Amino acid sequence: MEVNKRLAAIVVVIILIGAVAGYALFSLTENEDTNSDVRIGYLVGDLHQLSRVVAMNATVGSGQTLMQKNHLNVSTPNPTGYGNGGQVMDAFAADLIDVGYLGAPPALLKNINAGINITIVAQVNNEGSSIIVKSYINTFQDLDQKVVATPGVASIQHLLLMDLALENGMNLAQAGTNQANTVYWTQIAPVNQKAALEADTIQGAVGWEPYGSDSVLDGTAKVLNWSSELLPGHPCCVIAVKTSFLNEHRDIVEKLLTAHVQANEWIESAMANPESPDHELLFKMAEEFSNRNESVVANSLDHIILTYNITPEFEDGLKQFTQVMLDLDLITEAKMLERGYSSVDDFVSKVVDDSIINGVK
Repeated sequence: MEVNKRLAAIVVVIILIGAVAGYALFSLTENEDTNSDVRIGYLVGDLHQLSRVVAMNATVGSGQTLMQKNHLNVSTPNPTGYGNGGQVMDAFAADLIDVGYLGAPPALLKNINAGINITIVAQVNNEGSSIIVKSYINTFQDLDQKVVATPGVASIQHLLLMDLALENGMNLAQAGTNQANTVYWTQIAPVNQKAALEADTIQGAVGWEPYGSDSVLDGTAKVLNWSSELLPGHPCCVIAVKTSFLNEHRDIVEKLLTAHVQANEWIESAMANPESPDHELLFKMAEEFSNRNESVVANSLDHIILTYNITPEFEDGLKQFTQVMLDLDLITEAKMLERGYSSVDDFVSKVVDDSIINGVK
């Protein structure tokens, strides 16, 4: 079935995430507040995680952040943000953070293969990525022998590119090789992809918002596919908590998720009232966090679904994904048993905990 092919392709790439080393983590403790209740890690410049920006803004709470209003003292050991979800998982392993905003794929894989015990307690967003190309590229087949930039194999954006290559019967290989019927990829951070497109050193790019919208609105590129067209409703970022921290400080996680829900509700209200001061404040925060202008932010938000719910469909997707990993021997039943999981259903039921988010909604 096509769905299984797509999942198999995604799994093949995600396995590479497990090899990502926790490099340079020693430098991330410089801004740590030793008096904090919870240490949070997140991705740099990613508007998918706008709810975190809102929850940590004092103006939203009339002088206090939503975190503070929920009696939380929050610190960010790496205030500039992490480059991808693999690095967030490395920060968990190095005991630098207690809570992470990251994509679900690296969280699942490193839980099994690297033994990093985390629990997914809420969603953050669905969709919100794009594949953009130079003006003379009209179909995916036109990318044959061309180069597309991705944030790297430890990103869901890379996985979406692989999915599209599979769907079009093409290979995806790292630039520098020589193969027929192949799209080549190279790793470039989304913030730098536009410059590479302008120089024509790449002919396409896949990244998170706002960087796709930025390149499209100024004429550097055009959209070939939004991620919503490739995998409608696909989950992206989640809130994961170190399992030991959750067991010891469930009350703190409840407070954090209360702020998360409040931030989402505030965003929804602000977006519904474009003439309101809250709407102006929302855009100001998004512009400052992403370092992009109002038009780019507006276009970006049109393609991001912010959410906090953990749905049965989300959990079913994780079960299907894990089963494909087993079928391809990328993980083994022995490894799952070693990690304390008796089955795929048991694994997902232990990795995902929806009780807290359901209790604060």
